[in-house]
Amino acid sequence: MNKKLDIIIKLIIAAAIILTLGIMTLPILEERGIISSKTEDTTASFGGQAMGGQPPSGAPSGAPSGAPSGMPSGGKSAAAGKVNAQAVKAYTAEIGTVSNYIKVNGDVVTDVEIDIYPDASGKITKLNASVGDYIRTDQVIASVDPSLPGQKYAISSVYSTINGTVLSVNAQPGDKVTTNTSIITVGDLTNLKLITYIPEKYIGNLKTGLPALISFAAYPNETFKAAISEISPVVNPESRTIEITLDIKEGRNKIKTGMFASIKLATEQSENVVAIPENAVFTYYGKDTVFVVGEDNTVKRRNVEKGLESSEMAEITKGLSAGEIVVTEGQSLLSEGSAVKIVE
Repeated sequence: MNKKLDIIIKLIIAAAIILTLGIMTLPILEERGIISSKTEDTTASFGGQAMGGQPPSGAPSGAPSGAPSGMPSGGKSAAAGKVNAQAVKAYTAEIGTVSNYIKVNGDVVTDVEIDIYPDASGKITKLNASVGDYIRTDQVIASVDPSLPGQKYAISSVYSTINGTVLSVNAQPGDKVTTNTSIITVGDLTNLKLITYIPEKYIGNLKTGLPALISFAAYPNETFKAAISEISPVVNPESRTIEITLDIKEGRNKIKTGMFASIKLATEQSENVVAIPENAVFTYYGKDTVFVVGEDNTVKRRNVEKGLESSEMAEITKGLSAGEIVVTEGQSLLSEGSAVKIVE
């Protein structure tokens, strides 16, 4: 008796589980068009259709033969015909410049920097300059007393030899100086330059005019343009580097001599080429490939050939034209013919 009761209970539990699963999957089946909960659809599909495919009596006028009322021919619901578009980011290929960069550091210096020396040895009795002062040629910046014990001499004035800004003061009143002692250093701040050192392996790529982007800790969200103006003719045998000078093209009111700069220097450059972001290109069966977005918002794979490339942009020499749209993010979710929706 107990065994029969256990069997009955188990059958009831199993039936309840099956019923629950059926109820849970019903909305999914309806959404995919496998079944329909509409009374007229069920009647047309099962009870109302004759062997010859004629619609049942009372079917709406104009309903296609053999198709349930309100559904397209073939028995597919409208939901089954919808295609979900994949959200992607894209970029329009354009004619531009692709540069290969290296990153180095450098120091801001003045184009002209002069030390001012006295004409006579002695003790400084007066100093007329401070760091940051602007002085002019022949302006007296210090006085030196060349007198010796028991001998009295006329005061010797020290004159600036250039117009410029005082960059450093190297002596103070009371100090004894000679004709080899620098009293102040004066620089022309109208033309600031960067000095940096490039590894020997890049020498073949260097030439005057190559552009650079520079940044400073004082201005973390800004970059300034510069360009190579001078290249040293010799390589340092100890560091295996070559010294280069860059002209600073902008930011003169913010950049100060002595500042430490991070430099992104172009070593190679291709101009007037089809350029796209490097991350738009992926490898498919060993070939460089991109997804091109068509006018119908579907994508097609296309093999391309790359020229010069950097960490950001790639030159496309074959397979793509300016104006075409390529997917830059979301490629892993796509296949040939996938529908896409471009987002910012």
